[in-house]
Amino acid sequence: MAERKESWTSLASLLGTLAFCQTFLQLLLPPELRLASLKFLTRALRCFSSHCYFDVAEMDGVNTNELYNAVHLYLSSFASTSASASRLSLTRARNSSVTTFGLSSNDSIADVFDGVAVHWEHKATQRQPQPSSRRSVPDEKRGFTLRIKKRDKDLILNSYLDHIMDKANDIRRNNQERLIYTNSRGSESRGRPWEAVPFKHPSTFDTLAMDPEKKRDIMEDLRDFAAGQAFYQRTGRAWKRGYLLYGPPGTGKSSMIAAMANFLGYDIYDLELTEVPSNSELRKLLMKTSSKSIIVIEDIDCSVNLSNRSKAPKAPPPQSYSAPDASNAASGGEDWNNNTMTLSGLLNFTDGLWSCCGSERIFVFTTNHIDKLDLALLRSGRMDVHICMSYCSYPALKILLHNYLGSEGEAAASELREAVEKAKMTPADISEVLIKKRRNREKAVSELLEVMKARAEGNGEYGG
Repeated sequence: MAERKESWTSLASLLGTLAFCQTFLQLLLPPELRLASLKFLTRALRCFSSHCYFDVAEMDGVNTNELYNAVHLYLSSFASTSASASRLSLTRARNSSVTTFGLSSNDSIADVFDGVAVHWEHKATQRQPQPSSRRSVPDEKRGFTLRIKKRDKDLILNSYLDHIMDKANDIRRNNQERLIYTNSRGSESRGRPWEAVPFKHPSTFDTLAMDPEKKRDIMEDLRDFAAGQAFYQRTGRAWKRGYLLYGPPGTGKSSMIAAMANFLGYDIYDLELTEVPSNSELRKLLMKTSSKSIIVIEDIDCSVNLSNRSKAPKAPPPQSYSAPDASNAASGGEDWNNNTMTLSGLLNFTDGLWSCCGSERIFVFTTNHIDKLDLALLRSGRMDVHICMSYCSYPALKILLHNYLGSEGEAAASELREAVEKAKMTPADISEVLIKKRRNREKAVSELLEVMKARAEGNGEYGG
C-alpha cells in the first residue's frame, strides 16, 4: 500500500514538472517559434518514417478539385464491401432508387493496386467564418489523405491516380442519364447544332432476337473496342469503329443500336442527312459530338444520293492529281464543292482526317438494300463490321417466346423449328402475334404456328 502511494506521488511530481516546463516554454518562446519548432520536429520524424502522405483537398483555390471528386466516387464504389471501413455515409438523389455509400468524416479505408496497399483517410474540419467573403464556400473543409510507402511512390503517382480517374469516369457514365441527340436545319444558327432528349430504350442483348453465338461475337467486339485505347494508339489508328446493319425492315436494326448503347453506356447521335445542307455543316456536326458516343445514320440508302457508282451512268471525271477516291467522290449530279452534301463529304466524315477530332466513337449505318450503297462506303476502315439482320431463326424465336410468354414453346418445338425456317418472318412480325395473345401461352403458340404455316404456304415452301 505504501509503495502504491509512493508511485502516485512520483507521478504527480512528474506531471507537475512537465506542466511547469510547458508554461516556462510558452513564456520564453513566442508562438511563431513554437509553431516552427513543431513543424521541424514533425518533418524530422517523417524522415525516419517509411510512409509518405498526400493531401487531396476538395477545393483548389476557388475551383473544385476534380481529383477529389474522382477519389470520392472511386472509394464509394467499394466502400460498402470493404472490411476496413467502419463508418459509412448513405445518400440518395431525388427521384433515384440507387443508394450511394461514402466515407464518413475522419474515417479511413484501405485499397490495393497492383499488389500495393494504400490507405485513404477522409478528413473534415470546420471552416473559419468569413463574413466579408461574397463567394459561396462550404461550411466544412474536406479532403482525403493518401498514405503509401515511400518505395511505392512512383507506381502510385503514375498509375494509381490515372486508374482512379478512369474508374470515376466509368461510374459517372453508368450513373448518368443517357441522351439521344438529333440535328435539324437551322439549329446551328441558334447555337445548338444538336437537340437532346433522355434515352430510355429498354433493348439489351439479352432481349435482342438474334442467334446467341452471333450476339456473343458482337459483344466481344464491342468490349475490345471500349478497352482498346492503348491498342489504337500503338497501331496509329483513330479510336473509332464502323458497323453496317443491313437486312429487311423489321429485323431489329434499331433495337441492335439501342442494345449497343445500353451495353457500352454511350450516348447516341441520330444524324439526319437530309437536314445537312453541305459537307462543311457535316464537319461542324461531327466536331460537336462527344467521345464515348454512337453516331447513327439510319436508312442511309434513302437519306441522300449515295447510290452505287458502279451501277450508275459515269460522268467524265474532272482532271485532278488527287487520290482516285477524290476524283469520283461525289455522287452523280452533285456539286464538287462544300455547298452540297456529297458522298465525298460522308466518306471524309467516317474515315477522313475530320473523323479523328475525338475518340472512342462508333459509327453505325443501317440499310434495307446493301447493294444500293457505294463500295467505297462499305470497305474496312469505314464500315469495319457488316452485320446481316435477317429473318427470324429458331434460336431467335426462342428468345422472343421467352420475352413475351416466359417459355420457349418446348411442347411444339419441332413444329416451330420447321415452320419458322420456311415462313421467312421478321422478329417484328412474330412479336406482333405474340403481343396480342401474350396472356394465353398455349393459344399464342398455336396461333403463331398457324400464321407461320400460312406465310410458308404463301412462299410456296410449306407443301402448298
